[in-house]
Amino acid sequence: MDFLKEWVKPLVIISATFLIAWLLPEGPIDPWGIVSLRKAAYMVFALCFIQVFGSAMIRLIGGRKGSILTGFFGGLVSSTATTVSVARESSEDGDEFVGKELLMFLSATAGMLVEGIAFVLLSSDGNHYWLLFIFIGPLVTTAGIIILLVKKIPHRAIKIEDAEIKFLPILGLAALIIGVLAFSKFLQSIFGQSGLLLLTFLVSLFEIHGSVIANLQLRESGVFDYKFLGGLLATSVAASYISKLFLVNTIGSSAFKKRVTKYVMLILLSLLLSWMLFYLLA
Repeated sequence: MDFLKEWVKPLVIISATFLIAWLLPEGPIDPWGIVSLRKAAYMVFALCFIQVFGSAMIRLIGGRKGSILTGFFGGLVSSTATTVSVARESSEDGDEFVGKELLMFLSATAGMLVEGIAFVLLSSDGNHYWLLFIFIGPLVTTAGIIILLVKKIPHRAIKIEDAEIKFLPILGLAALIIGVLAFSKFLQSIFGQSGLLLLTFLVSLFEIHGSVIANLQLRESGVFDYKFLGGLLATSVAASYISKLFLVNTIGSSAFKKRVTKYVMLILLSLLLSWMLFYLLA
């Protein structure tokens, strides 16, 4: 009975939010093409999923492994939603459990980078393998930081969350993310297609998937050369980290902000070195 009370209700809610998102119209509801009901509903689903999945994994496989797995799968669903959720948790939990939030944040960005690698591998361009350097450098750096953190964080420093879905905070976080995405979309409408680098930066501020896929397709169509594509992909990754750093510094606790800022600077440095290596070898 306790199991039914604790887990069935959250799982039903997650399934319902996914079904609602899937049934909602995909196109924008406003004349400016900015707000999409489906994207808004998927954001709510992503935040619910992260909360319940995280609680389940931490209980099933332990605190540190559970935090890493939750962050990674949360990053595959939405690295932005995971970042916002983790930053809010850090401000509520205090410094005692900052290790868990750091593991989840870094794992979420690793999930984002793995998706980027998958998109490049699925590209039909025959010369695409050198592009992997742009993602592998930050991914290896992130993995190294995670390994060092796991050795330092004791099991007791991982907070065990309950499986209850807290809707008001989730709706607030979803509204924040949608508002920022809408602003990014508004900026895109102003700049149009006039500058690919600037447009790529704006599109990638909160999720890199769309810009990575679009730029790979443009390269295959012969719009620009191979090295310029590498610069666009590096810009996408950098923009995503910059936006996450902004979100963390807006919402997160002071200890979480300091640690994330330090780690993101290291990852961005590895991105720069990876891009330079790609440019020399490609």
